[in-house]
Amino acid sequence: ENRQGLHVLVLGAGALGSPVVDHLAKAGVGFVTIVDAESLTPPNIGRHLLGTESIGKAKATVLAQRVNAGYPATLVTPHTMTAEDWLSRHTLEGVDAVLDLTGEPDVRRRIDRARHVSPCPLLIGWMEPYVAAAHACVLPAGVPWLQCNQDRLTELEAVTWPPEVIRLEPGCSSRFQSYTAAAAAHAVALITEQAINLIDGADKDAEGRLVSWVRGQRYLDRHWPGLALKEWAKAAEPHDGLLLSRTLP
Repeated sequence: ENRQGLHVLVLGAGALGSPVVDHLAKAGVGFVTIVDAESLTPPNIGRHLLGTESIGKAKATVLAQRVNAGYPATLVTPHTMTAEDWLSRHTLEGVDAVLDLTGEPDVRRRIDRARHVSPCPLLIGWMEPYVAAAHACVLPAGVPWLQCNQDRLTELEAVTWPPEVIRLEPGCSSRFQSYTAAAAAHAVALITEQAINLIDGADKDAEGRLVSWVRGQRYLDRHWPGLALKEWAKAAEPHDGLLLSRTLP
């Protein structure tokens, strides 16, 4: 009942954003604004909530139509523009939580500026290459993402990635490294669960926190030679996958 009155802003309607929005509606969130400038292309299909009937159409628009039709208790409002454009034209007043699923550093910087004016909780969610790890960084209102004006995403990851591994976010491009929807499901579940906790106020008085799903060494070895987990993530080495939580450094 409480979730019905809440407004969640979701930046990014790709491989992460599209299923997360679907899960938010199933969880009873009353108002969702989604922002994405891109249209669906054939390479997206294997990892996106939308299918071939939506190729060539704006992701945000078609996703909103689908969720609104399926879950009438949720009102999804689409904006077909970049997250940077949306943040330059709107404030976060009246927004109860922001989910940044774009993977874009410029977006994270703009969100920090917007949250300085209108404080609200923020979740930054992303997948590492091959979904070797997925992360939900939970920042209560008043806790910024930038530290000494530095973006912390790469240093918070579980693996130091060689430059030969293509890094394009969000992960819906045909040039992005290979991963399956099954692998991405771990990231979707992690990020949605943490988003719902944030929306419900579970982290209201907490410090910034990073919750990560990290795959083990066998998984890394299958995808790229010589990969190794950073020290903080080494507990996952012998496992198929391990959930790790830590306070932001």
